[in-house]
Amino acid sequence: MQRQHPSTAGFTLIEITAVVIIISLLMSMAIVRLDSTLPSTRNESAARELIATLDFARLQAIGRGHQYAVVLDFDEQQYGIRMPTDQDGKQVADDDDKPILRWHPMADGVELRSILDPRGVRIREGQYPVPFNSQGAARDVYIYLGAIENTDYEVTIRVLGLTGISSVARGTLEPSIYSESDF
Repeated sequence: MQRQHPSTAGFTLIEITAVVIIISLLMSMAIVRLDSTLPSTRNESAARELIATLDFARLQAIGRGHQYAVVLDFDEQQYGIRMPTDQDGKQVADDDDKPILRWHPMADGVELRSILDPRGVRIREGQYPVPFNSQGAARDVYIYLGAIENTDYEVTIRVLGLTGISSVARGTLEPSIYSESDF
């Protein structure tokens, strides 16, 4: 019966390191490929980030008792929270003078396409504020985000006017139009 020498059994540290590096490279290539083939995941992720900003502004408005607004900028493809006070904590009356907390650019490959406001007007340019009052109520708006390279992938963020609560849905949602015969 022959015994193997202990140094010949198992794997060396170099072999294990090489296998880990190869697996890491394959995983990173798979993730990059998956991201490029699933633009809907980028849209939904960008929508969730925007919803987090909308929710933060709503909670600040309720907690501090002042109006906060999320400003959506179509021209620069960004959004930010408009503060009710200046850097010294003093109330600012004019909306144009109110500072933006921080601008957040839209995610790579995702664009802010349009907003359907409460009047039924579709807005595609300039800046549009979504204000939250001290009770957390907002405008009832639909915000549309989509993939830049593929117009088939779109998500809709709906901000409920009465509560100010935001939600996201795949596809293009339109508000229901009621007529007199519905009642």
